[in-house]
Amino acid sequence: MTPERFCTEVPQRMLRLLDVMYPIAQEQDLTTSFTLMMAMPLLMIPLERTATKGGKPANAISDVDTAQPFVQALHKLKCDLFWEVFLGNPELLHRWRFTEIARRIDHPSQWRDSLDQHPMRSGARNDIKKQTVENVLLTLRHALAHGNVVYLNDEGEEAPGRRVTHMAFVADGRGTDAYRVVIAEEVAFVEFLKAWADWLARYNIDSSLRRVA
Repeated sequence: MTPERFCTEVPQRMLRLLDVMYPIAQEQDLTTSFTLMMAMPLLMIPLERTATKGGKPANAISDVDTAQPFVQALHKLKCDLFWEVFLGNPELLHRWRFTEIARRIDHPSQWRDSLDQHPMRSGARNDIKKQTVENVLLTLRHALAHGNVVYLNDEGEEAPGRRVTHMAFVADGRGTDAYRVVIAEEVAFVEFLKAWADWLARYNIDSSLRRVA
């Protein structure tokens, strides 16, 4: 069936693809690539369509009356803490990391946080509990848009030929010399994508976007 409009049906269709195609990706050992393919439209389209510039909406969707519940809900969601919205259980915090890397970003084995620790080592700084939904979403979005995603193994190393267990999303530090880095277990990231798509799908924005999509 032909979709009504690509950007308005992304949540529902991505959820279906995750359910139908993820098991196939597992059989072919392509889960990481498949997950990132799903992440790009799910994260980039909603954030771009509701982006602001100079405090004002950058896209016409924000001026459509029937889209206002979605736009307002998203702005409110961005202010909430990421872990409370998408993790809920403090015991799941270890599956996600948020830190800043000040130097040598091209070599993951040499990454060091402000405590001079590799972000996946014991004793490393992990600020994921303090991060708002907006901070995490924008870091993911920027990393995906610029291709700054690093495959890591259990030891936090970029090791071709070894099984990927974590994905690191790297974005600039917004005016600082440091880089923002979100590291997530692959399975945890898939769970987040489904939760994010479920949240987006609550809002029937199809008709709202017909004239602006």
